[in-house]
Amino acid sequence: MSCHDNLDLPLLSLGSDYKVEHYMLRLTCDIEQRYFSGDVYVFIKQVGSGSTLILDLKDLHIGAVEEKERQTLDPNFGSWCVKVENLQKKKAVLCFSYRTKPEGSSISWVLDDDGKCCCLTTGSLVNNRSLFPYQDAPTLMATWQLLLQVPDGFGAATTGDDRGFSTGMGIYFYTSMLLPLSTFALAIGKWKREEIPFHLELRTPDDRIIECRHPHYPCPFAQSDFGGPKIPCQVFYSNSCDPSLFKDYIPSSIEAIFHILGRHVVPKLDFVIMPSSVTCLGFASPGLILISPSILYGHSPMLARLGHEISHSWFGINIGPKNWNEEWISEGFATFMEDVVDLKMSKFSRQTELMELKAINRYQILKSDCQNVDLFLQSVSSLNSETNVVINGLHRDKTVSQIPYLKGYFFLVQLVKIVGLDPLLVALKCYIEHFHGCLITTTECVDFFCHQFQQKEEIRHQAQIWLYSSSLPEWKTEFSTINILDAQVTQHLEYWKRPRGSPPLFPFSQAMPDQVLALLDRLLELESKLIPAKSVRRLIDHYEPHLINADTYHRACELIVAQQCTRLLPMVREFLLQHPAMGAYLYGELVHTNRSRFQVVARETYLQLESKLDTNFKTIIRDLIF
Repeated sequence: MSCHDNLDLPLLSLGSDYKVEHYMLRLTCDIEQRYFSGDVYVFIKQVGSGSTLILDLKDLHIGAVEEKERQTLDPNFGSWCVKVENLQKKKAVLCFSYRTKPEGSSISWVLDDDGKCCCLTTGSLVNNRSLFPYQDAPTLMATWQLLLQVPDGFGAATTGDDRGFSTGMGIYFYTSMLLPLSTFALAIGKWKREEIPFHLELRTPDDRIIECRHPHYPCPFAQSDFGGPKIPCQVFYSNSCDPSLFKDYIPSSIEAIFHILGRHVVPKLDFVIMPSSVTCLGFASPGLILISPSILYGHSPMLARLGHEISHSWFGINIGPKNWNEEWISEGFATFMEDVVDLKMSKFSRQTELMELKAINRYQILKSDCQNVDLFLQSVSSLNSETNVVINGLHRDKTVSQIPYLKGYFFLVQLVKIVGLDPLLVALKCYIEHFHGCLITTTECVDFFCHQFQQKEEIRHQAQIWLYSSSLPEWKTEFSTINILDAQVTQHLEYWKRPRGSPPLFPFSQAMPDQVLALLDRLLELESKLIPAKSVRRLIDHYEPHLINADTYHRACELIVAQQCTRLLPMVREFLLQHPAMGAYLYGELVHTNRSRFQVVARETYLQLESKLDTNFKTIIRDLIF
């Protein structure tokens, strides 16, 4: 049951008597006027007893609909779909001529950080329905081709098998992998482009042929792997961005993930460093990853987030949820891998303690989300694997809530406690090989781990707590030994409750960002909410959280607003201008202080940024502050 029926995302194409097996798109991008125009040819096959084809869409203008070499058809349009009735053939090719609308939420039309026009698909609540008409349900997978015309001087990256090649009629892209069309992504802009080099030693090929359980397509598991961790990579970026740190980290991250999960499941990885105004930190699609420049900010940047997005090639793209109400199957695994990969790349001696501290920090985020998000959005699994709607799929909290990420993450953290980290990582590689190319349910996932390990009852108990419950589970940090990193945070917290003398220092540079984050979280949780403004200023001068990374900077701004430190408002303003993608929560907190100077900061900053922000984010912020 949903909290509001009109916030469910309908999957009307599940009722179609025809399934689309292949899409052939021919599109022209008018980046100044903010629209695409062209045709999509759909190659259809009858799968039901009726004669109706249904395609999902939203905010598209459909012109002519024709059956190839036959006749013009008379479709019926609804707000969420187009229906073509009375089709006579078991197989047919239909052509839909159409044009997108600037208000369509599938595409972000924004200025890049050099002030030039660009457009990207960054994950909309309506998926790609306002980019082209298609069958938008996880089980309705297909292949596609794209012939794309872009303005002179512009380049494009997509989720194809190849980087695309120029023809006299545009840039040609294609994919041979069967996927839901919601995974299609596109980025067009005037960007620089560089190869990401790999410097890896030769390795023994993996000559195993692994059984495939998915519908047929050219599968990397059906042949020997001679490539190893090396994969074609390139990065697109604007003039104002320095990708050098990014280029150094990517090969090491990919190599670490490869050694845990095994062979690559996509033929290439392109990275686009997005404009700072786009409202997400990262967005992964098959072979194309969009990254916010906020990840690269500070002297200890949030590079671990790259491991999250790269891991989606295995978790979310190659193996996805059969029911989109169970997105933890993608996001929980990727969040878990984010921490594992970062620690595997680190030479820090206290890795177990740092992973525990990261879990403590994540639980604080989960607790805050559960306090602020509708109860109906807190269940991450469905007992019904087949459904014709995404429950609450249009709820705006879905764009900011991390509950599916974190409940899935904590289920896996609990498995580490039950079976150990290394045995679980071995099981994850088996999981990939077993389910590759398939859509699965929570039940199938849990059953797999119960089959892998003897502790079946404990595993099912943890699944019940974290995956099937809509409440916030209690989570106790039961350390096997004293966690020095956590103890140091407690020591610092006690100091700031009654500051006397010089403040203490965190001795381990590798753990310091997570420790500062934990400290700020605990200060925000104090029952005595009012910390003297002088103490907040001293704390920020001492730790400089605004210089560490965008995450600690954000948390420092939360503390400034919570403690109503008027003299530090310029720091909050600067954060919102530098990292608009991370600003939604802060805008709300500034307004809810009911203090005019704080509310003025929210309104003035928004108005300063308004022309740069994408439509979806503008709508959310306007509703918060006006």
